Amino acid sequence: MTTTSEQIPALTGLRALAAYLVFLHHYNPIRSPNWFHQLVNQSYIGVSIFFVLSGFLIYHRYAEEYASKTWSWRAYLQNRFARLGPLYILLLLVTVGAAVVQGQSINGTELLLNLTVTQGLSEQYVFSGIAQSWSLTVELCFYLSAPMLFGLMLRWGPLRLSALLVGLGLLLRYSVGCLQGHGLLGSLHFVLFYTFFGRAFEFIAGMWLAHRWRILPYRQTTRTGFMLAMLCVVAQTFIVTLYEDNNVALLSEFVFYNGFLPVGICLFLLGLLREKTVIQKLLSTSIVQALGRSSYAFYLIHIGIISRVLQRFIDSYVILFIVLVGISYALYEGIEKPLQRRFGA
Repeated sequence: MTTTSEQIPALTGLRALAAYLVFLHHYNPIRSPNWFHQLVNQSYIGVSIFFVLSGFLIYHRYAEEYASKTWSWRAYLQNRFARLGPLYILLLLVTVGAAVVQGQSINGTELLLNLTVTQGLSEQYVFSGIAQSWSLTVELCFYLSAPMLFGLMLRWGPLRLSALLVGLGLLLRYSVGCLQGHGLLGSLHFVLFYTFFGRAFEFIAGMWLAHRWRILPYRQTTRTGFMLAMLCVVAQTFIVTLYEDNNVALLSEFVFYNGFLPVGICLFLLGLLREKTVIQKLLSTSIVQALGRSSYAFYLIHIGIISRVLQRFIDSYVILFIVLVGISYALYEGIEKPLQRRFGA
């Protein structure tokens, strides 16, 4: 199967929406620490959208190929590297270079972890380098395990496979993690929300949808998925606002965001795949398609050295957003797309 995200236009457009939600989380316009601030703060669900989309697209593109005699690990890994690696490495080197120019010392361990995209396994270094690139470590773990998960999901089902991966993460946390080597799997919260083990259900839900979407009932699934996602966001906002107990917040966030939210996102995706709605048409327009293709570049630069330099001259978050969108599109057309062609199989 060779279908890519570009052949499902609405999903390409959805990538832009996911990236912009993460921007909204980091540049929350509601300054007062009230309920509305907490509500906007939940827009980091954009990362969950990315993970579910990734699960869907990887299964959609590679599952049948993996089951056939045409499968090539070399081509698969080469294409995955071409998708994420070149632009990330370039921006990481810019980030490190800026730190050197400013007189900051460079930690060798930190640099090695970031170059190998493994910093997301360490609570000590998870936000080092390009801070938001912790999610690339999660993606990398999924890419490496995805071909093996194809068959396991069909054999065990999405829920049992997800439970197995969460259990494996907990086992590693309370064995290897207890050694506290450079913050490796350093805490329960870290494992549940910043590693592939805790976020596995998001990817597997997307894989399951890719396997089943042609035969699932789909009436008003766009609306149903949106409502379920918003219910999760609002419920978690109330809990964060009303309860100061960290254990309550931790449990509720895991249940709503790592459990129910991926189901809502899948229902929303199903609607985009099978319904003719205003949202689908909007996400499929040429301008939103262009924004979706450049969303990875936007995600990598929306916080970090480039945005910090821009904020020296730009006071408005709206203008900053517009400028970052323009820069990300230029990065995609001038650097990311040519490098993908150069390094892809």
